[in-house]
Amino acid sequence: MGIIQRFNTQFKEILHDSELLFILAKRDISVRYKQTYLGVSWAIVRPVLTMLVFLFAFKNVAKIQDLSGYPIQLVIFSGILFWNLFATTFQSVSNSIISNGNLISKVYFPRLIICLSSMAVSLVDFFVGLIVYIILVFALGHTLSLHIIYLPIALVLTIVTSLGLGILFASFSVKYRDLLQIIPLIVQYGFFVTPIVYTSQNLIGSKWYIYYSILNPLAGLVEFFRYSLLVEYHLFDLNMLFISAASTMFIFLISLFVFHRREDSFVDHL
Repeated sequence: MGIIQRFNTQFKEILHDSELLFILAKRDISVRYKQTYLGVSWAIVRPVLTMLVFLFAFKNVAKIQDLSGYPIQLVIFSGILFWNLFATTFQSVSNSIISNGNLISKVYFPRLIICLSSMAVSLVDFFVGLIVYIILVFALGHTLSLHIIYLPIALVLTIVTSLGLGILFASFSVKYRDLLQIIPLIVQYGFFVTPIVYTSQNLIGSKWYIYYSILNPLAGLVEFFRYSLLVEYHLFDLNMLFISAASTMFIFLISLFVFHRREDSFVDHL
């Protein structure tokens, strides 16, 4: 069976078992906030505290008052909102196959459903955080950008990127458990090499910026993310978005191919 035909068959199987997808997603959300006093409120606490920490560092330690002429609070919070979506999805998907080993070894269903369902928590956190961002915008006396209509596109590209990387790591980590130790490092160091709590203002003019954008597609995506949220955000570069989108689709397609080649061996290593 050809790879394209296999993907088509698997897509139909996922649609057929969509009820299982929603059941697993609901379970993950329930488990995430089970026996916590704050529950979903943690989706508010985490990004707000992170923003406050960097505000303190920038204003009181580094003496930075603004970022490229935009409100420092909104620049930082929008970046954190983006990063939390990427990082949580990436980590959840990467660990999804191993953490559901008992389920995989007992019954057959499209294994990709486990990866897709593991995104549920990060999506809930994102939309809660987005509400907080909107409240912050108006509290600071600003307005939402008309470019917010592009936010769904930015959201999809971010999810596809994190999903692609997550599927790739999930495919190999079942057999090579050392990869699980690399995931936190990627999240930790990626936060600082990607313009999350700063902008790409000082990077754009560099000769190596185009290579940086290819190696780190998140750089173009986070600026597109800000472009859809911040009024008159001029640091967005359409060419960089195309590079990021192309890299994203390449990673995603490669991850599906690798997952297809390795999923039959998952049971042997779980």
